[in-house]
Amino acid sequence: MVVVNAPPMSKGFPLILGAGPIPELAMRQACEAIAESCGCGLLSYACGESPHNVLASTKSTRDLVRLCGDAARFHRDGGSWLEALADWRQPVLLLVPGDDDGRIPGVGPAYAALCRELKVPLIGLVQLHGAWDTTERRKDGLPWRGWIPAAEHHDHNDAVETFSVWLRRSLLSPVATGATSDQA
Repeated sequence: MVVVNAPPMSKGFPLILGAGPIPELAMRQACEAIAESCGCGLLSYACGESPHNVLASTKSTRDLVRLCGDAARFHRDGGSWLEALADWRQPVLLLVPGDDDGRIPGVGPAYAALCRELKVPLIGLVQLHGAWDTTERRKDGLPWRGWIPAAEHHDHNDAVETFSVWLRRSLLSPVATGATSDQA
């Protein structure tokens, strides 16, 4: 396990990571679209980088931060990125690949369960590509926050904007971020 000395909780955007094998291009394009819609920058880090160093350098950023690779994989410094995210109390959003028939692979619920087990502050899941099936998303009981279809999909811009509005309202308000009235 990665050991840290009670670092402060992030006050900006949550860290976005993929649940399972998500193609790099699809994840990057989705995160770029979200960042653009939110009017912020995008910082990208690889899972091979030191969780402690990355989290220390991004703790006060107002940019969207994305983690590339498998956050559950054991890191050479000890522990996993997910364990470090729990230690740092870093809120996360999981991008989960969607299937063309509206279903999602088991890796989405598995990552959500692992986050719960490790006490990672999971803000929610976002379906990446595939068909969005509201009924199926409600059935699984997971905290779904939206859908980002492929860039060429006719609903792409609306879906990105809807998700970005939710993200700004839900996570960047002074109450959600822990800021006091003199900090906001």
